[in-house]
Amino acid sequence: MSTRVENGKLIVPDCPKVVFIEGDGVGSEITKAMIAVLDRAVEKAYDGKRKIEWVEALAGGKAIEKT
Repeated sequence: MSTRVENGKLIVPDCPKVVFIEGDGVGSEITKAMIAVLDRAVEKAYDGKRKIEWVEALAGGKAIEKT
């Protein structure tokens, strides 16, 4: 299921996929902290009924290493 609009209302699945790019340098530390904070905020806001499925898009040096 993907995000859509029905009757003027935004419908978001219980586990939406969110793409992130970690980047180079301090990106890995910042990304880990950002994911932890957002996961906790979603857990608290939705009483554990929703969560984010994180999907990494490779960029920078990490992309070169992995591809």
